[in-house]
Amino acid sequence: MQESSPTETPYTALGFYHKISQLRADTWNALKRDLGQLVRQEAGSPRARTLVKAIDVKLTRLEIIEDYHAFPSKEDFRHLWSLFDREEYSLLEKVVKRLVRALISESYRRRHVDLSETDGDAEDLETLDALNQLRRGHPASNSSAQPYFELLIVDNLSAQEEEVVREAFHNMRRPEDRFVYDVVTVRSFEDALIAVLVNPNIQACLIRYEFPYKSKYNLSALRNYLEGLSEQELENQSEAERSILLSSMIHELRPEIDQFLVTSGDVEATASRDIRHFNRIFYRETDYIEQHHTILRAIDNRYRTPFFDALREYSKKPTGVFHAMPISRGKSVTRSHWAGHMIDFYGINIFLAETSATSGGLDSLLQPYGPIKKAQEYAARAFGARQSFFVTNGTSTANKIVVQALVKPRDIVLIDRDCHKSHHYGMVLAGAHVSYLDSYPLHDYSMYGAVPLHEIKKTLLAYKRAGELDKVKMLLLTNCTFDGVVYNVRRVMEECLAIKPDLVFLWDEAWFAFAGFNPTYRPRTAMHAARTLCERYRSEAYREEYAAWKAEFDQLDPDDDAT
Repeated sequence: MQESSPTETPYTALGFYHKISQLRADTWNALKRDLGQLVRQEAGSPRARTLVKAIDVKLTRLEIIEDYHAFPSKEDFRHLWSLFDREEYSLLEKVVKRLVRALISESYRRRHVDLSETDGDAEDLETLDALNQLRRGHPASNSSAQPYFELLIVDNLSAQEEEVVREAFHNMRRPEDRFVYDVVTVRSFEDALIAVLVNPNIQACLIRYEFPYKSKYNLSALRNYLEGLSEQELENQSEAERSILLSSMIHELRPEIDQFLVTSGDVEATASRDIRHFNRIFYRETDYIEQHHTILRAIDNRYRTPFFDALREYSKKPTGVFHAMPISRGKSVTRSHWAGHMIDFYGINIFLAETSATSGGLDSLLQPYGPIKKAQEYAARAFGARQSFFVTNGTSTANKIVVQALVKPRDIVLIDRDCHKSHHYGMVLAGAHVSYLDSYPLHDYSMYGAVPLHEIKKTLLAYKRAGELDKVKMLLLTNCTFDGVVYNVRRVMEECLAIKPDLVFLWDEAWFAFAGFNPTYRPRTAMHAARTLCERYRSEAYREEYAAWKAEFDQLDPDDDAT
């Protein structure tokens, strides 16, 4: 079999990968492999020259990706290029091996990794980290380690200034800090957006002073997010206006990120602007101590787990149990001569944390006032909801609760025939009149897709002609389907509301709960679409747009389905 050339890279385009981290990992491993082959080749041979070109391409690609990550740092990359330019390929291979080991073991999260060190002690540390990872599985399972995140700083800094700022924040670290973080610096509006898209470690953002709009890279992946923004308009905006727009876009992409503004502008002028997405504004550039503690406090507020904390405290109490449950905080298991293996398998804490409404000690699920109430508030904030309620019988019971809360007997409900069986049960319990909608078949894959939008509208218009549209209460669809087909939720809601403005939508997203925490999938979720439509319908611009449209619409035949 003919060996493929290392310059042949059929799968290196970002579009091939589901996420940038896969491209990043594959490219580092390919670079390590090419360097391993190069050091075994005769210098100057055709094969060696081909490998050098391939290594140059991979280093260039990785430098762009790593610009948006804290490790390896820009200084680390300058060291790699220096070794490559001096043709010290053997040493470069050793450094890349250490770097790849640090990325795999994630040792950079726990300690500073200095790639310029060439002594055996540094290599031994990386090897030890890799072995520890194999022993315990993923390093995230190490509960004793400080949680790690990265701080994004947006400012048009020189390379020397970047190192000064990064070192200043590093010097703020204290062993007693609950979290540890590293710094990513970017120099433009576009770079800030691409950083929050490709680097999930970024959990806080500090926007400072003036920065240009355009990145030095051609970031085609950003085109969808920057639609409607004019480069010339942004370049002409004031420092404050550009910072506030950037803050708004970061919030749209990653609403969980804590944002902070550093400005030298007038206090009153800044306070009068739309600064709701900033946790705090700093008026001194080098107030590192205050910035450090404010950032850690904001992360700590998001890290809190009120119910879990209460459960841990409860498990430590020497509580006497008098209810009928036989487990009784594990006493029957620990004293048993036959069931000891259950303790070995589950651990003692699962029994010590056993509680019920009869034993008390925590909170009431039906009328929460303490840690459950606080946990529900945190859950609502995480999902972007007004309120959140916990149920203990899974999403099936949740579906029946929602259906019975919204639907009264003889209400008409349009429902996907392929929905989860709990919805069918809910319809029976509510006494609803059900109008089933059929999904389209995907014959090539032997499965069904979603309900076509034209079928939903055709059904609504049929009820309108029959004079029963007022009885139609709700549209119930599964997003995404069990086979992974996702609706254009906003379009479905918008076009159905045009026919029946008071229609209730119930989107079952039990299989899609992760989507609210991913900037790529979030726009396809019901919560995001509803929020977007609410903001649009309430705006003055839409009021004018609607008035102009309606003047034209009123002259058409209202009984025509096309109208």
